[in-house]
Amino acid sequence: MQAFKHLNIIFVLIAGLLILAGGFFVWQNFDSSNKKNIVSIRGQAFEIEKVITQTDKQKGLGERQNLCVDCGMLFVFDNPDKYAFWMKDMQFALDILWLKDGKVVFLEKNILPTFKGTLTPTEDADQVLEINAGKVDELGIEVGDAVW
Repeated sequence: MQAFKHLNIIFVLIAGLLILAGGFFVWQNFDSSNKKNIVSIRGQAFEIEKVITQTDKQKGLGERQNLCVDCGMLFVFDNPDKYAFWMKDMQFALDILWLKDGKVVFLEKNILPTFKGTLTPTEDADQVLEINAGKVDELGIEVGDAVW
């Protein structure tokens, strides 16, 4: 009987350690990129996908069929500059906002997927936000608006 009691205690201890180890493993391997990134403009929150690598920047939203209603893609640059954008392989229209220091510094609206050429801002930017076409007009977004 005493040996059986010790086996139960050992089993409970081992099970507890396995649960703790599993929880630690999950916590250590949690990918913070899975966290939702939110950008707000004029009271509208957009769930955004951050684009940091050069390869991802070149592809952007190209070849995608759509973008959810309140979603966007945020291109992050190391240094402010006049970053040009294109509509290569796009399947839907966009509004594009160039941002610097948390403010809209330039924007282009209702860019059709058939647009050929590049869109270049007149102001330097350190981030560029692509959202569904029509959102700029719907929300009344203007140059100078805060983005956070």
